[in-house]
Amino acid sequence: MDGTETTLHLIGRLLVAFLFLGTFATNATMKVEQHRARMEGYGIPMPSLFLWIGFAMEAVGGLMLVFDWHRQIGAWILIVFTIAATAIFHRWWTVTNDPLRRHFHISFVFGNCAVVGALFLLM
Repeated sequence: MDGTETTLHLIGRLLVAFLFLGTFATNATMKVEQHRARMEGYGIPMPSLFLWIGFAMEAVGGLMLVFDWHRQIGAWILIVFTIAATAIFHRWWTVTNDPLRRHFHISFVFGNCAVVGALFLLM
């Protein structure tokens, strides 16, 4: 915490980091095959490689925020990750047969826009 960061800023930074580190821990331990198969189904080349690059981005960016080490770089890593993951996994325009599932994907896109906004605020 530098001299200008308030307690509320610290809490906000740690909560944003927790989002990424928590999803990293869950996805990298319990959902690897599920995500890899979805990426393969979407036609993503080398899905395993790109999946693990994404996991690394989540972990490294999240830890950079936790330790307030090169916070701006960590935030940029997480912004790129969030945009890429959203484009890969939340293709709401392709969901035509299930209105509820389409709504969930649109909601995730909006939520991820807010996360990107929070990351910009951390810079």
